[in-house]
Amino acid sequence: MMKIFKHSHLSSKIRAMKGKMLSEDDYRNMMVKSSVNEIAAYLKSNTYYGETLKDLNEKSVHRGYLEILLYRAEISDTLKIARYLKGKDKLIYRYVYRKQEIEDLKKMLRTLQMGKHLEEIDRQTLFISKYSKINFNESLKSKTVDELIQSVKGTNFYNILKPLLIDSTHIDLFSAEMALDLYYYNKLMSQLNKEVRGKDRDIVSSIIGAEADLRNILWIYRGTKYYNTNKEILYRYLIPLSYKLKKQELMKMVEAKDEQEVIEMVQETYYRNYLGVDPNLWEHEFIMYLLKIQYKNVQSYPYSLAPIVGYIVIKEMEINNIIAIIEGVRYQVPPDEIRKQLIGHIL
Repeated sequence: MMKIFKHSHLSSKIRAMKGKMLSEDDYRNMMVKSSVNEIAAYLKSNTYYGETLKDLNEKSVHRGYLEILLYRAEISDTLKIARYLKGKDKLIYRYVYRKQEIEDLKKMLRTLQMGKHLEEIDRQTLFISKYSKINFNESLKSKTVDELIQSVKGTNFYNILKPLLIDSTHIDLFSAEMALDLYYYNKLMSQLNKEVRGKDRDIVSSIIGAEADLRNILWIYRGTKYYNTNKEILYRYLIPLSYKLKKQELMKMVEAKDEQEVIEMVQETYYRNYLGVDPNLWEHEFIMYLLKIQYKNVQSYPYSLAPIVGYIVIKEMEINNIIAIIEGVRYQVPPDEIRKQLIGHIL
């Protein structure tokens, strides 16, 4: 009873937030627009994104800036949820901000690696929080990859990235991103084991484990195909978590002779029902699978952490769908083809 009471107010808040999300009609209406400007105008005038886009001049909007505003909306919703969390339930907030913090660090590394300036990154798309370990004010002053790594000295990120630095302007980016992901999942599971019990733990573990399964599959496939990565390195950065993948299955993938054999091995696992034979579609297909888990958890356990985790995933899915429509309209892709790229919506 106490558990129901604890989560009931936040569950009601999240149901209200979900009730404002885009409908099937909204997606249909956007897909038949003729320009990014028209999509922006529709979102501003007809949906709950009106508040986010209130200062936008939809007549001269740039696609990139519109995407930035959409990501700001996701961050804003995450912070709204965080305000209602207390005690150990703050874990879900830490889950979100740590993940976003690492994604922001990756974004900065990629920008500098390409020879661009960090001034090109909109600060408001960064998940800057008082809980963050990164001093973004200092990090965003960096002119080189080395300076960026120096700016996180004193954090665990420094010890992860420093050994992967090639020279002042280059890092082994692929390994750096995998090492950051590995750190994130290890840290998250450590907190989860200490702070969350019962059904809440099962719910969060199912999502974390499923994400880890996909990360490991993609790591092995991409490392084998594009980078000819040494098997010792593949093993080193495997995330030591799983949901439906068996350890023996992962080891077989690592030992595969080429990427085609990796694809064939994936089709022998539990995920053969969800991931096809085209690796380019795996991330898209996996998000659809993750969504199924979320919907099931929310329906089965409405007064738990499930609605909290679920809303964040669904919000991210909605923004990805909007961006897919924007790109489709921009390149004059027929609505029927755009529809195939949408996640969670059979129109």
